[in-house]
Parts: sequence; structure tokens; C-alpha cells
Amino acid sequence: MSFDPKLGSFLLTLVCAVSGWVVWWLNKIKFEKQQAAFEKQQAIQEAKAIAEKTVNDKRDFNHLINNQKQISQNIVHAFEDIENQMKAQNEKLQEIKAYLIRNQKTDR
Repeated sequence: MSFDPKLGSFLLTLVCAVSGWVVWWLNKIKFEKQQAAFEKQQAIQEAKAIAEKTVNDKRDFNHLINNQKQISQNIVHAFEDIENQMKAQNEKLQEIKAYLIRNQKTDR
């Protein structure tokens, strides 16, 4: 049996081509797994950012609601104070009026 260089070169080429194809295929699978993991991580980060934004928006909205309630309560208290002051002034005016009426009767 003699060594056939054509057959040897064909087998060597075939082995190299197949091994190259296997290495390429393994790298492609590895890259696809990395890409999928990256996309999954990116989707998780986006979902986390959306959830944080939702929570922050809800918190801000609740702050606005509470601020509105406090403003309304403060307005009510301010009007109550004004009403009390007006009642006090009205009482004082009535006292002054009564005093003036008494003094007019005594002056005549």
C-alpha cells in the first residue's frame, strides 16, 4: 500500500474544514448565548427602570395630593381665624355702639 498524496491532502483539507466549521459553530452558539444573556439583562434593567419610574411617579403624585390636602386645611384654618377676628371686632363694635348710645342718652 502506497501513500497517495491526493488522498492525504483531501483528508487533511476535509479534517481542517470540518474542524473549522465545528469551531465556528461552537463560537456562534457561544455568541448567541451571550447575546441572549445580554438582551435578557437589558430587558431586566429596562423593566426595573420602568418599575422605579412608576413607583417614583406614584410617590410624587401622593406628595401632591398630600400637599393639596394641607393647603386646603390651611385655607380652612385661615378663614376660621378671619371669622373669629371678625366676630371679635363685631363684638367690640357692638360694645362701642352700646357705650355711645348710653352716653347720648345721658348727655341729653
